[in-house]
Amino acid sequence: MSLIIMGYSKNKLMLPVLRTLILTSVLSPTVVAAWPQRGTLIESKVLATYKRDTIAAFLPNDPPSEQPKCDVQVVKLTYATVGVYREDATATGVLLIPDGPDCPRPYPILTWGPSTSAQRHVGQDKTIVNANGNTPLVTRLASQGYVLVSPDYLGLGDSDYPFHPYLHLFTEVSSTIDAVRAARDVLWHSNTPLSNKVMLSGFSQGGQAALAVQREIEAHQSLSQEFSLVASAPITGPYALSQTILDSWSGQNEVGENTIIIPFASYLIIGMQRTYRNIYIYPQQVFQEPWASKVEALFPGNTQISLSDFPKPDQIKTYFQPAFYKDFQNNPLNPFRRDLIRNDLLTWTPRTPTLLCGSSNDSIVPLKNAFSAVTSFNQRGSKQVSVLDVDSGKPKSSDGLAAHAASLESCAIAVRHQLLDKQR
Repeated sequence: MSLIIMGYSKNKLMLPVLRTLILTSVLSPTVVAAWPQRGTLIESKVLATYKRDTIAAFLPNDPPSEQPKCDVQVVKLTYATVGVYREDATATGVLLIPDGPDCPRPYPILTWGPSTSAQRHVGQDKTIVNANGNTPLVTRLASQGYVLVSPDYLGLGDSDYPFHPYLHLFTEVSSTIDAVRAARDVLWHSNTPLSNKVMLSGFSQGGQAALAVQREIEAHQSLSQEFSLVASAPITGPYALSQTILDSWSGQNEVGENTIIIPFASYLIIGMQRTYRNIYIYPQQVFQEPWASKVEALFPGNTQISLSDFPKPDQIKTYFQPAFYKDFQNNPLNPFRRDLIRNDLLTWTPRTPTLLCGSSNDSIVPLKNAFSAVTSFNQRGSKQVSVLDVDSGKPKSSDGLAAHAASLESCAIAVRHQLLDKQR
């Protein structure tokens, strides 16, 4: 059986390649080099080093417990991984290495899943360097003595993959695990003192990725032996992905207005279509014009998008085709809905101490995700998972997007104190 990818037969595509290989073997003794195995470091590049005093200047009003203990070196990684069909691919990411006389050794490795990016070639290394190190990854985590490893995900940064499979669990996991393997190569050659402990975290899309990596490591003995997992602290992730989109399909959910539901759902539809090839033949079957003709080029695209590029949430029915909008809402067998269910994270039993952090004022990825996850995990016998609401007791906010964004830093601080530091 031939495998159809992007509308072409893989067998037909391979014929010219096979002919070339046959002719090469007959006419020349040249040996074709094998693709490097998953997690192989292809290239590393030191981009910057931020001194402890420089980092401290970003935190003038913070208490002593939040003052940096370490300098932080920023390293860009390029490494071998796999695509949605397990085909060879490259990905990029960032490695943050703490150092300094007062830096608490040995260091655990903390993976960090980044949040959603719709810009094709903007990796985290650029974000950190452009901010001169003033990001929570540096100020709240690496400068406290955590080696931080973060993938850009497949198809983003300088990955050679042709698209980004947005919120696709398998490739979030593979790009993260392979990033750690590549990072260990750099850390070994730099004689970085490691504790051999691995921890997981991430924000928004990265919260989902962190929990997915945890599930994968716990499910496979070989991975459990390779990665000594001691703590998991996902932040504001869509663990109940299908229900999250259904709850916001009108533009509103139980928390308030989901101001990004249209670009959020668009990115998901396009990513799932490119991954599973089952939602539409032409984008006009899902999107109304003028968006149908241009939306695929935006996710991801070469320029930054804004909410003003899309209709407001209460106009969502003018954006999607009426038949698609209604079918997704009412039909459990709707292909997009089934793709989302494939990427839910509720039906397993976590064994690692896990803290799910978020905000009850978040209307983008409501904290309902975390409570749904804990309920499901408890029903399966897990007692390792708890929920932390960083806005508990605070007044209700009318800006759910701001609450979502603010939970990154507040949760990063909270989970470090309440879980990660205790597991070092």
